[in-house]
Amino acid sequence: MARDDPIESKGYLVGYRKPPAEHRFEKGRSGNPKGRPRGAKGRPKVNTGYGLKGAEEFLRVEAYRPVAIREGEKVIELPAIQAVFRAMGVSAMKGNRFAQRTLADLVTKMEEEDHRARMELFGNAVEYKHSWSQEIERHEKAGLEPPRPIPHPDDIVLDPSNGGVRFEGPQTREQRDRLEEALARRAQAQEDVNYFAEKYRRARDPAMQARWLDEWHWEQRMFDILNDIVPTRYKTKLENRSYREGASRAGKALEELRRKRKLRDELIERA
Repeated sequence: MARDDPIESKGYLVGYRKPPAEHRFEKGRSGNPKGRPRGAKGRPKVNTGYGLKGAEEFLRVEAYRPVAIREGEKVIELPAIQAVFRAMGVSAMKGNRFAQRTLADLVTKMEEEDHRARMELFGNAVEYKHSWSQEIERHEKAGLEPPRPIPHPDDIVLDPSNGGVRFEGPQTREQRDRLEEALARRAQAQEDVNYFAEKYRRARDPAMQARWLDEWHWEQRMFDILNDIVPTRYKTKLENRSYREGASRAGKALEELRRKRKLRDELIERA
């Protein structure tokens, strides 16, 4: 008989996923009366994968497992690996030569690897910046539309004194799209500021002056917020800036917006 072929038992069908009534769970009674084993919820889920990947995952779990240690009269919690390094440092300061040598070797190796990685990144960044700058210049001289590499070479800031590489611009296509949207809206805000400033200056009626001034300040604030968030290379100066009461200030509009939002949230919580 096939597994899913039902048989009749005491007036109803019995078969696959249809057990006899005496073997069914009673209504209102748990199928696992003892509950989940203690500690099962907090037990780490380890992806064993292939080869030694499982062992590596176990090692990470143990290395970063929080442990409590006593420092003077206080008990603090640290990742296990940090607690090991701290104990090694204490032993080294107390004169343990093995701990001193081990700690010194670890720090030296770490700094050497960090220096090598920084120099490799710096060299790659120099080459990238130079080659793309030449390519863009070649297109411009030929009257062709220049390429748009990401990141743009002008957005890469190099510091030869320490091998530092800093990116001050979009590093993905999505980031570039968002930046271009912000720049387009900022350009529109500049046009609106020029328009409303002119309307304000020509108005003679106080009510119309007040209206145009409000519109002027609104677009000026929008310009300042967008100008605050774009990278340094993309910042610009607003024309026809208003310095009247209530107008935003360059470099402070975003901070002011955040402060107002925080105050609003606090008022909502109190209500």
